[in-house]
Amino acid sequence: MSTPEALFPGPDAMPAVLLQLAELSGRVQVLEDLLAGEPDLAGYRPVAAPKWWLLEGDERARAIARLAAWVEQVYRPSYGHLAARLPACWAEHDLCLHVLDWLAELWSVLYLRTRRSPSTLAGQAEWTIRQLPSAADLMAAEARACEHARARIGAVR
Repeated sequence: MSTPEALFPGPDAMPAVLLQLAELSGRVQVLEDLLAGEPDLAGYRPVAAPKWWLLEGDERARAIARLAAWVEQVYRPSYGHLAARLPACWAEHDLCLHVLDWLAELWSVLYLRTRRSPSTLAGQAEWTIRQLPSAADLMAAEARACEHARARIGAVR
Protein backbone atom coordinates (compact mmCIF):
# COMPACT_ATOMS: atom_id res chain seq x y z
CA MET A 1 0.00 0.00 0.00
CA SER A 2 1.30 3.46 -0.93
CA THR A 3 1.96 6.07 1.66
CA PRO A 4 0.29 9.51 1.41
CA GLU A 5 3.69 11.04 0.65
CA ALA A 6 4.07 8.79 -2.40
CA LEU A 7 0.63 9.73 -3.70
CA PHE A 8 0.93 13.46 -2.99
CA PRO A 9 4.52 14.63 -3.38
CA GLY A 10 5.62 17.74 -1.55
CA PRO A 11 6.60 21.02 -3.24
CA ASP A 12 10.24 19.93 -3.57
CA ALA A 13 9.23 17.02 -5.80
CA MET A 14 7.00 19.05 -8.13
CA PRO A 15 9.64 19.89 -10.79
CA ALA A 16 10.44 16.19 -11.16
CA VAL A 17 6.76 15.34 -11.42
CA LEU A 18 6.20 18.00 -14.08
CA LEU A 19 9.17 16.70 -16.07
CA GLN A 20 7.76 13.17 -15.91
CA LEU A 21 4.39 14.45 -17.15
CA ALA A 22 6.04 16.24 -20.08
CA GLU A 23 7.94 13.08 -21.03
CA LEU A 24 4.76 11.03 -20.73
CA SER A 25 2.96 13.47 -23.05
CA GLY A 26 5.64 12.99 -25.70
CA ARG A 27 5.41 9.20 -25.38
CA VAL A 28 1.64 9.31 -25.70
CA GLN A 29 2.00 11.34 -28.93
CA VAL A 30 4.41 8.77 -30.36
CA LEU A 31 2.01 5.95 -29.46
CA GLU A 32 -0.93 7.81 -31.01
CA ASP A 33 1.04 8.26 -34.23
CA LEU A 34 2.00 4.58 -34.30
CA LEU A 35 -1.55 3.41 -33.63
CA ALA A 36 -2.90 5.72 -36.30
CA GLY A 37 -0.47 4.25 -38.84
CA GLU A 38 1.58 7.45 -39.19
CA PRO A 39 -1.06 9.50 -41.04
CA ASP A 40 1.18 12.51 -40.48
CA LEU A 41 3.48 11.38 -43.23
CA ALA A 42 0.63 11.26 -45.76
CA GLY A 43 1.86 7.90 -47.02
CA TYR A 44 5.51 8.97 -47.30
CA ARG A 45 8.15 6.30 -46.82
CA PRO A 46 11.86 7.04 -47.33
CA VAL A 47 13.32 5.49 -50.46
CA ALA A 48 16.23 3.10 -50.27
CA ALA A 49 19.58 4.86 -50.29
CA PRO A 50 21.12 4.82 -53.78
CA LYS A 51 24.43 3.00 -54.01
CA TRP A 52 26.14 5.76 -55.96
CA TRP A 53 29.38 3.83 -56.24
CA LEU A 54 27.51 1.07 -58.15
CA LEU A 55 24.92 2.99 -60.17
CA GLU A 56 25.52 3.39 -63.90
CA GLY A 57 23.62 4.40 -67.02
CA ASP A 58 19.86 4.85 -66.86
CA GLU A 59 19.66 3.75 -63.23
CA ARG A 60 22.11 6.46 -62.18
CA ALA A 61 20.37 9.02 -64.40
CA ARG A 62 16.99 8.25 -62.75
CA ALA A 63 18.45 8.61 -59.25
CA ILE A 64 20.07 11.93 -60.19
CA ALA A 65 16.82 13.12 -61.80
CA ARG A 66 14.97 12.44 -58.53
CA LEU A 67 17.49 14.61 -56.66
CA ALA A 68 17.43 17.28 -59.37
CA ALA A 69 13.66 17.57 -59.00
CA TRP A 70 14.02 18.14 -55.25
CA VAL A 71 16.85 20.63 -55.78
CA GLU A 72 14.76 22.66 -58.26
CA GLN A 73 11.38 22.39 -56.48
CA VAL A 74 12.44 22.68 -52.83
CA TYR A 75 16.11 23.37 -52.17
CA ARG A 76 16.86 26.31 -54.49
CA PRO A 77 13.55 28.18 -53.93
CA SER A 78 13.57 27.69 -50.16
CA TYR A 79 17.11 27.92 -48.83
CA GLY A 80 18.57 31.15 -50.22
CA HIS A 81 22.31 31.67 -49.82
CA LEU A 82 22.85 28.06 -48.71
CA ALA A 83 21.27 26.66 -51.87
CA ALA A 84 23.15 29.22 -53.98
CA ARG A 85 26.38 27.56 -52.85
CA LEU A 86 25.41 24.27 -54.52
CA PRO A 87 27.92 23.82 -57.33
CA ALA A 88 26.53 23.69 -60.85
CA CYS A 89 28.38 20.39 -61.33
CA TRP A 90 26.88 18.74 -58.22
CA ALA A 91 25.63 15.74 -60.23
CA GLU A 92 29.26 14.96 -61.16
CA HIS A 93 30.32 14.58 -57.50
CA ASP A 94 29.40 11.45 -55.56
CA LEU A 95 29.81 13.34 -52.28
CA CYS A 96 27.16 15.85 -53.39
CA LEU A 97 24.89 13.00 -54.46
CA HIS A 98 25.22 11.33 -51.07
CA VAL A 99 24.57 14.57 -49.20
CA LEU A 100 21.63 15.67 -51.36
CA ASP A 101 20.09 12.22 -51.02
CA TRP A 102 19.90 12.36 -47.23
CA LEU A 103 18.99 16.05 -47.26
CA ALA A 104 16.01 15.38 -49.54
CA GLU A 105 14.87 12.32 -47.60
CA LEU A 106 15.21 13.94 -44.20
CA TRP A 107 13.43 17.05 -45.49
CA SER A 108 10.58 14.80 -46.63
CA VAL A 109 10.34 13.10 -43.25
CA LEU A 110 10.27 16.47 -41.48
CA TYR A 111 8.10 18.53 -43.83
CA LEU A 112 5.61 16.21 -45.53
CA ARG A 113 3.55 15.85 -42.37
CA THR A 114 0.02 17.14 -42.00
CA ARG A 115 0.65 18.09 -38.38
CA ARG A 116 3.73 18.87 -36.35
CA SER A 117 4.72 17.46 -32.97
CA PRO A 118 7.24 19.07 -30.62
CA SER A 119 9.84 16.50 -31.69
CA THR A 120 9.19 17.24 -35.38
CA LEU A 121 9.61 20.96 -34.71
CA ALA A 122 12.90 20.25 -32.94
CA GLY A 123 13.98 18.12 -35.91
CA GLN A 124 13.14 20.93 -38.33
CA ALA A 125 15.19 23.38 -36.29
CA GLU A 126 18.14 20.96 -36.11
CA TRP A 127 17.93 20.34 -39.86
CA THR A 128 17.84 24.04 -40.72
CA ILE A 129 20.33 25.39 -38.21
CA ARG A 130 22.93 22.63 -38.07
CA GLN A 131 22.59 19.94 -40.71
CA LEU A 132 21.74 22.07 -43.75
CA PRO A 133 24.59 24.61 -43.33
CA SER A 134 27.08 21.80 -42.74
CA ALA A 135 25.84 19.96 -45.82
CA ALA A 136 26.07 23.14 -47.92
CA ASP A 137 29.66 23.64 -46.71
CA LEU A 138 30.60 20.05 -47.65
CA MET A 139 29.15 20.32 -51.14
CA ALA A 140 30.70 23.74 -51.83
CA ALA A 141 34.12 22.52 -50.64
CA GLU A 142 33.86 19.36 -52.77
CA ALA A 143 33.56 21.32 -56.00
CA ARG A 144 35.61 24.41 -55.13
CA ALA A 145 38.65 23.37 -57.13
CA CYS A 146 37.30 20.48 -59.19
CA GLU A 147 38.05 19.98 -62.86
CA HIS A 148 34.52 21.18 -63.74
CA ALA A 149 35.11 24.49 -61.93
CA ARG A 150 38.49 24.90 -63.64
CA ALA A 151 36.88 24.23 -67.02
CA ARG A 152 34.20 26.89 -66.33
CA ILE A 153 36.81 29.45 -65.27
CA GLY A 154 38.88 28.72 -68.39
CA ALA A 155 35.80 29.13 -70.61
CA VAL A 156 35.08 32.56 -69.08
CA ARG A 157 38.57 33.94 -69.76
